[in-house]
Amino acid sequence: MNLSELQDFLNQNEIPSIKGKPKTFLEITKQPHYENVWSNIYAFYLDYNGVHKLKDLFIKCLLEIINASPLAKNNLVFDSFSNYKITTEYSTINQKRIDIVLQNKDYAIIIENKVRHHLNNDLNEYFNEINASEKVGVVLSLQPISDISHKRFINITHLEFVNKILQNLGSYLLNGNEKYIVFLKDFCQNIINLSHPIMEKDNIEFYYKNQERINHLVSFKYKLREHIVEQVKDAGNRLEEVSKYEPRVNSFNDNRLVYYVSKKNKNLMITVVYEDLLKSDKMYIAVEMQGDLLRNRTAYNQIEFTPAESEIAFSDNFKNTSYTWAHFAVIHYHPTVTEIANLSQFIIDKLRNDNLLAIFLKLEAFISKNE
Repeated sequence: MNLSELQDFLNQNEIPSIKGKPKTFLEITKQPHYENVWSNIYAFYLDYNGVHKLKDLFIKCLLEIINASPLAKNNLVFDSFSNYKITTEYSTINQKRIDIVLQNKDYAIIIENKVRHHLNNDLNEYFNEINASEKVGVVLSLQPISDISHKRFINITHLEFVNKILQNLGSYLLNGNEKYIVFLKDFCQNIINLSHPIMEKDNIEFYYKNQERINHLVSFKYKLREHIVEQVKDAGNRLEEVSKYEPRVNSFNDNRLVYYVSKKNKNLMITVVYEDLLKSDKMYIAVEMQGDLLRNRTAYNQIEFTPAESEIAFSDNFKNTSYTWAHFAVIHYHPTVTEIANLSQFIIDKLRNDNLLAIFLKLEAFISKNE
């Protein structure tokens, strides 16, 4: 497939965008799908008198869904449900655990919480375990379950429940505790993330319809990355003032940057950060120090820099951070397509003409003299 064909494909097709999903706190803690965690969160917000101050939001939403279910046809619903006790991990006589039980002196709601596990629980045992004049069961699940083998249990998806909560949340915001409203929205987002696939059907269909062309474009991108990386390495090998390129010494991550390391001190280097060249026309080059060279940053005030060198020396990153690395001088660049084609020469020219190499050499001499 030639360049003209690939260009025609891009001109004639709008590449669908894959929408990212906001990262939630449960994902950060690596507990996005733990059933007991979800049950505890549900139980917290189902507490009418809880510190969240959202009162009956959760039970109202739950009853709305139950009352719209097939159970309502058999009058197996409650007009109201209040003064109930909340129990998580309710223990049955056979030492099994019911995820959540809501119960007052007359009524009960039995909740089995499913996220990524199959429904293989003895719902009949759960139902018979709870002593109430009227009771209903709810299986909360990530995906719809069509074969619940108990006439008093209904299936509600977590997404259906949180959508109802978000729909009714507005009238509760004024009196709700802002902190726990933030937590609630994050929990709802976590459920939304897990309920929707990473890629929609239309996107998958587009890929398989255009698989050959897309794979050629991906290969094209990898070739560009290979070109950029080799050009950056080549520039380092052509510079007499730095060590020759050695992957384990000079490169921190070939997907992001390459170091040109001083011949006299391994903690002094020129850093070429090229990762954004694969997304735009941006890159930057920095004179970097690491480790022991940063113990006394004010010592470098003794170096005599020219006015042009002084304009880029002592960058904010160097003066205002306390990392184990710092960019003493840094310049951002926007190379043209022609310059990217000969990126090696572009880097060498910028190092020599924009005073970065001169600063590097003065630092190297100063460090060597004061060791």
